[in-house]
Amino acid sequence: MNSFGLLFKVLWTPGEAMLLISKNPRVLAPLIVLTAVSFAVSMVTFTKIDAGELALRQLERSGRAQQMTEEQKERVLAQSRKLTPVFIATAAIGPLIIITLATAIYFAIFTIIGREGTFKTFYAVTAFAYLPLVVRQLAAMIQVSVFPPSSIVPQELGSLSLAVFLDPTSVSRLVYAIALALDITSIWIMTLLIIGFKFLARRSVSTALRVTGVAAVFVVFSAIGVGLQMLQG
Repeated sequence: MNSFGLLFKVLWTPGEAMLLISKNPRVLAPLIVLTAVSFAVSMVTFTKIDAGELALRQLERSGRAQQMTEEQKERVLAQSRKLTPVFIATAAIGPLIIITLATAIYFAIFTIIGREGTFKTFYAVTAFAYLPLVVRQLAAMIQVSVFPPSSIVPQELGSLSLAVFLDPTSVSRLVYAIALALDITSIWIMTLLIIGFKFLARRSVSTALRVTGVAAVFVVFSAIGVGLQMLQG
């Protein structure tokens, strides 16, 4: 099966797809798709939403804008607008950075607990496992196309979590941050990683240990995300 055929197969029959990927690792197709979609969505987003107003609205939600002078607010608007190309470029290469970092972490973990696959194979499995990010990106595009810019919350952009049903101003920061972390896309990616690494771990590695190895990383990064969200307010 060709690489682009696997892009769909990994979403519908992940077990079969991951077995094929583990035997014949390839990374370009998922990276191209994720980068292209991320770039397209970021272009649409910043065409419809003013980066300066988005940054200022975020400061207002956190309460920090109340302590700023009008001159400082104008400076934030100007600086954020100038950085729009940087935001777009960062969004485009974001999946590549995330996948590379995740691969390095999981390769190290499975090197300790027992692996059979090479780094390239781990990279291929991880890249395909992160394809559900496309769903999140498409959800973000729908949000910016349907809802008025003033209602867009950066943290919730593309989110498929319970946080979209909560009002950040009426619930505690902790509850909101945890709800934001429990995202369907993240759970989907974690599930695909668990399935894919089955073919790269040694047979002596139990299912429980494999699941724990994958889930532990998600828990740690989710905890970091919750902490950062708490700091942002």
